[in-house]
Amino acid sequence: MTVSFEMVIPGLLGYGLDTLLGTRIVFMLIGFALGMYVAIRHLLYSLNSAAGKKPADR
Repeated sequence: MTVSFEMVIPGLLGYGLDTLLGTRIVFMLIGFALGMYVAIRHLLYSLNSAAGKKPADR
């Protein structure tokens, strides 16, 4: 559930920002791309934690 919210909420916030500023879909696309990145990263972290692996430090 958390991963889906991480994907959708930034896109919806971008849509609201586009509506407020009168732009087309620029911020919505950026929001969905950012949400996708965060959600995949969180999903990979969760899978590594469940498998007992330590995530690589950056």
